[in-house]
Amino acid sequence: MMFSKLFRNTLLATALALPIVPLTSQNALADERDFLVYNNNELEITQLYVSSTKSKYWGSNILNSDIVNGSSDIVTFGNNSNHCAYDVKAIYSDGTYDVMRQANLCSTYGITFYGHGGDHQ
Repeated sequence: MMFSKLFRNTLLATALALPIVPLTSQNALADERDFLVYNNNELEITQLYVSSTKSKYWGSNILNSDIVNGSSDIVTFGNNSNHCAYDVKAIYSDGTYDVMRQANLCSTYGITFYGHGGDHQ
């Protein structure tokens, strides 16, 4: 009896200690323009800029931390705009960069940068 009570309490404490994570990507990406940036490059992406295609300015770097090779980061929107066309600029640790122009973020789930001033998808 004591063993089962101890087991139950340990199981309950473990379950409560686990972080609560969304079960689907829909929970993580609330705005239809939210997207994942994948880094498929040997260099780290150290800065990322997203700007409306109508703007002449990039604005501020939106990364909280570098995106290393083989990893990704979520870009989320917090404005009420219904604009879908954006330019996305990734700057790498060696200073080279890639720009993806006129990405339709309303229909794009992810953008992959390949680096070396080269291709993106």
